[in-house]
Amino acid sequence: MHRAPLLDTAESVAEAFYDAMRQGDLAGMMALWSTDDEVVCTHPGHERLVGLDAVRTSWESIFAGGGIDVQPIGAVVQAGGVLAVHNVVEQIMITGPLGRQIVECVVTNVYAKTSRGWRIVLHHGSPASQAQAAAPSDAVLH
Repeated sequence: MHRAPLLDTAESVAEAFYDAMRQGDLAGMMALWSTDDEVVCTHPGHERLVGLDAVRTSWESIFAGGGIDVQPIGAVVQAGGVLAVHNVVEQIMITGPLGRQIVECVVTNVYAKTSRGWRIVLHHGSPASQAQAAAPSDAVLH
């Protein structure tokens, strides 16, 4: 069994979350989640999953193909007391019929401070819109 680390900040959990994604580390990923039965996970384009068993099964399926080449950018963080909310854009490198390309998802992660340190209680990802995924331009907007 993977021993859960004591993580003292939401930021350290976020870093470990993306490390686990990159490595395809199911035990490492699940060690970051709260043990509360009401944890929630929604992967881009999928239905809401409630509870640790459903969350574990989803990550197990995702990691069956190995790690994910992911980079979170543009973090917006709101934190106070025992909750922290991080909203990021995930840039995910995929290889498909058109070769290697970046797919972007808008992700919100909610972290709660527990007796075991900070833990994930919610992960919600949605495909980024065309406008969000577009590179910034020099156009003047009125």
